Amino acid sequence: MVNRRLLRVKAFQQMYAFWTQERAQHQLAFDGLQTIFLPDLSLMVAKEEQAPRLEGLRKLAEIQLNEFFQGIPTEESIPAEALEAAQSVYRVYQNNVAKIAQDMRKNMVVEVESIYKQYLKLLFYLQNLPNIGQWDEQRRLLESPIKTSQIAHNRVLAILPKWKDLQNAFAENNIGWSEDEESLLKKLFIEGILPDESFVAYLPIAGKDVVQDLEIVKYILKNYLLKHPIMTEFFEEKDLNWHVNKDVVKSLSTKTFKVESLEELSLQALALQWDEDKQFFEELFDYCVKEDKQLTEWVNDQTKNWDSERLATSDLIILKMAVAEMIKFASIPVKVSINEYIEVAKNYSTPKSGPFINGILDVVSMKLTSEKIIQKSGRGLIDIASK
Repeated sequence: MVNRRLLRVKAFQQMYAFWTQERAQHQLAFDGLQTIFLPDLSLMVAKEEQAPRLEGLRKLAEIQLNEFFQGIPTEESIPAEALEAAQSVYRVYQNNVAKIAQDMRKNMVVEVESIYKQYLKLLFYLQNLPNIGQWDEQRRLLESPIKTSQIAHNRVLAILPKWKDLQNAFAENNIGWSEDEESLLKKLFIEGILPDESFVAYLPIAGKDVVQDLEIVKYILKNYLLKHPIMTEFFEEKDLNWHVNKDVVKSLSTKTFKVESLEELSLQALALQWDEDKQFFEELFDYCVKEDKQLTEWVNDQTKNWDSERLATSDLIILKMAVAEMIKFASIPVKVSINEYIEVAKNYSTPKSGPFINGILDVVSMKLTSEKIIQKSGRGLIDIASK
């Protein structure tokens, strides 16, 4: 199932992508000033004569634009032409960044929810395994005595098309397969499943023992649909984050068939409390975007003595996210947040990031707690270190 740790990773990935695009928009704003103050070739004045004045206006506009970015109130008056240019490119920057944040917020939720569709897709592949077995047997005709059509006797696979909740989920999520996917599963069957001695040995007893029926389904799921190179390559091409998402898909699909009887079969939920987790996910991202300037100041206060080359961009983003979580979510203990982001750093930043993140967050959390900026309540007051 999807858990908060995975959501933190997803939010970190989106924040990193947002930071990259925001920096690009920042640079485009200054490039925009360059364009605004290019010489006007339609005038009867040589561009060389226009250049000194335009260059002076551009420099003034750059100073003003920098002040906009830093949130510094404008005190000195500058020519209206320079002020209007700075205001114009800054508005474009703000609108573009707001649109980027909105799109990323939406896409990150869609990406997490798409994990459920990947889970359903695996069940759909299993449901169609008897059809592939029938096709394979007809394909081979008299070449081999292996009766792969017997897989249709498997009582687990036989019940899938009659499972109302499953069929409704397929319909609601538009689960099906293309010709390419069908060809992919046939290739998997021929190159992987058919030569498997355990599979071949099972075929004559298919449907005679529900325990064995369950075991072969779990065996095919684990060793072929989730693990075989053919499927791994396919999923990696379809999902750039398959290396992260596959563990959730594996958990959901494995738990589906971890039952004692067919009556116990049930679809797994994406998360135990997805509505609450989704709210946490979205609010964390929103707070990081909205309060980026303040979060940066708090982090910079503790990192200003560090060599800039040691401060990886990923570390700065992780630090700001951790501080945001400690402030925004009163019910999450500080030590939980610190430990979670240490894990994110270990997996997605530099080899030395874990201890660095730990040290900085310890200091920042104590400082902000003493200043009443971090205030915990309920479960957030629990000190997990005492357990």
